[in-house]
Formats: sequence, C-alpha cells, structure tokens
Amino acid sequence: MLIFIDESGYPRPTDSTKNPILLGVCIHENDIKPITNQIYKLKDFIYGKQDEIKSTKLIREVTITKNRTKNKAYVEGIVDIITSYDTAIFAVIMDKPDEPILVPENHLPKQYYLLLKKVEFYCNHHHYNKAMMIFDEVHEDADRKIAEAITGFLFKTNFGRSFHHILEMPLFVSSAVTPAVQFADIFAGIVRHYYENELDQKDPETEFQKWLVQLYF
Repeated sequence: MLIFIDESGYPRPTDSTKNPILLGVCIHENDIKPITNQIYKLKDFIYGKQDEIKSTKLIREVTITKNRTKNKAYVEGIVDIITSYDTAIFAVIMDKPDEPILVPENHLPKQYYLLLKKVEFYCNHHHYNKAMMIFDEVHEDADRKIAEAITGFLFKTNFGRSFHHILEMPLFVSSAVTPAVQFADIFAGIVRHYYENELDQKDPETEFQKWLVQLYF
C-alpha cells in the first residue's frame, strides 16, 4: 500500500488558511500504473504538455465564476479516476490556531500522529502488509525533521512500536517529478475548501459551494 501525503495550509496563526489539512490517499501498488496512465491521458487531453498544476490554481471560485472549463474538467476527472479504484482517503482537519503550536524537538506533530493512526488501523482492518508513506517535499530541513519525528515515534514510543503496518522509511519526493503525489494535493484542496466554506454545517449557496459538495461526496 502506498500512502501519498500532502498538506493544504499550515496550522499557524500567520497562515492564510482557516482550516489547514493533512491528507493521505491510500492506493494499492498494483493500481498505480493504470491510475497514473489514465491521469496522464486526461492531463494531455485537457492541457497538452504542461508542468505540475497545483490545487491552488484549480480549486478556487474563479474556476466556476470565470467558467474555467479545463480546470473544472481536470479536477472532476482526477476525482472520478481515483475513486473508481479501491482507494481510501484520510484527512486531519485542523482549526487555525490563535497562538503558535509548540512542538518539542524530535516530537511528531499531532496531525501526523493522527494520520498514521488512521492508516495503521486501516491496514490492520483490511489485512494489508506494509504501507509506505510518500510526502510531497517542502524543504530539506523541514522534511528531515518530519522524517526523524516519524521514525522516532515508531521506534521510541510504546504506542509507535505497536504499529506493524507503517514502513519505517518515509519518502519525500517532488510532485513535479512524481505526479502521483498530486493526488493528495488535489484532494487536500477539496477538503480544505469544503470545511472553510462550512459546508459540513450548511447547504451550499453558491455555484462554487455546490461544486465543492459534488467533489467531496
């Protein structure tokens, strides 16, 4: 099992996002080739040759209000392809903190621990062997801290040592080089906008909100 992980926003007071998200898309390794092949064809059909397209340029109100039909079709195509396979998506939805969150050195931030916990339970429940975590790289120092915190949690804590399905070697790759990481970017963007528009509490009012509900469900 491969777990593609990405963030949409960051849990800090200075960040512009109201509900930062950490999300993982779980895909069977045997499904990677057909999925990436379909998405390659989709992207080539809609855009032609083009570099990585980030969710911030796709999942936004102008996609609907300005009738950006290519972006709309691409996002909907990605969602349809991924959800047509036996995949699972887990998200940690956070509120923007009023004060900086202090994380002790070498400790795993809570959102990562919660995501690992969901993946471990999922793999155990479905009798999967090992899950490899694949992150969209951010910055060498930040990536190294997360990698060290994950391995420290798995090796040094009693609870972490009870995890038997998380491979103790997270990978950090460039989404421009490894397109599969873009799956998590797209879904994290959908989930963040869904919650920032409070669609878990009210009916959609605008065409953009109706589109978010369609994507979310």
